Amino acid sequence: MITIYDLAKKTGISKSTISRVVSGNGYVSEEKRKIILNAMHELNYIPNQVAKNLRQKQTKTIGFLVSDYFPLVGDFINSFTKIAAKYGYNVNVYFTQNAKNELKTLRLLTTRALDAVFILTRINSWDTISSYADFGPISTWQRVEHAHIYSNYIDHYPVYTDVLNHLDSLGYKRVGHVLSSLRNANTRARVKAIDDFKLQHPDSNQDYQLFYHGQHNAGADAADKWLHAKERPEAMVFFADFVAAEFIASLRKHHVKVPEDCLVVGSDNSEIAKLMNIPTIDLCFRNQAHNAFIYLYNELNDQQLPFEKQTPQWIDAD
Repeated sequence: MITIYDLAKKTGISKSTISRVVSGNGYVSEEKRKIILNAMHELNYIPNQVAKNLRQKQTKTIGFLVSDYFPLVGDFINSFTKIAAKYGYNVNVYFTQNAKNELKTLRLLTTRALDAVFILTRINSWDTISSYADFGPISTWQRVEHAHIYSNYIDHYPVYTDVLNHLDSLGYKRVGHVLSSLRNANTRARVKAIDDFKLQHPDSNQDYQLFYHGQHNAGADAADKWLHAKERPEAMVFFADFVAAEFIASLRKHHVKVPEDCLVVGSDNSEIAKLMNIPTIDLCFRNQAHNAFIYLYNELNDQQLPFEKQTPQWIDAD
């Protein structure tokens, strides 16, 4: 049986440092952590306390990681857990909240407490996260191109281009955009679509753009800015249905009529869009949840179950 002493001999790193990586307690530099993880994988090191999991080969448990709560999380978890249950897997949900907790959860792959991991929103870099892929498959719906992480992302560039063309065909020339952080690759794709659209449609004003790091209070803040704008956009497109709904609720307090005074368009096609009866962009998160699990299942069981087709589309209000 491989022990910490073998890892120390292999890496030239002290047993106490290796112990901190194995336990998840205490600081270890990124460079040494990667060396130790690589050695654990190469030597097939398994801590004693999870030897029973090794005998069983799988715990039938998937870790679902999300950095913080936002309204779509519940819908996504519901879709993911339903498909997982169909194939006999349990799902443990972890609200990581900070980089340290995220790494601590990922270390559950090294101890075989989790078979695989799905990441809804991440905190650490993808390079850091990918170092754990040797211990179990990792999937995400976020846009990332990495050899060791499966991503079934939706390319927002063509989707957003279609939205802009649709709004233009309806006669909306002043369009505002409420976007998430530019750290998000999908946001950058949307901005690129806006820039290219402006070049092709010089009569269209797309310059009203607001960026937010999260969803909480973003709709209320966007409403306040819209109310005080010198030239208010005729239509507003939001990165999430919840933010769009909060925007509408805030405007109604000031007796602004939606969509008469301002057309509001959401994203995700979530239950909130249905309840608020607003047009939205179906970005296929239910299909993404299904496909993310199917990838993990195929990797764990050497199967080739088919993926569902993901076709984004505009959804009109009733």
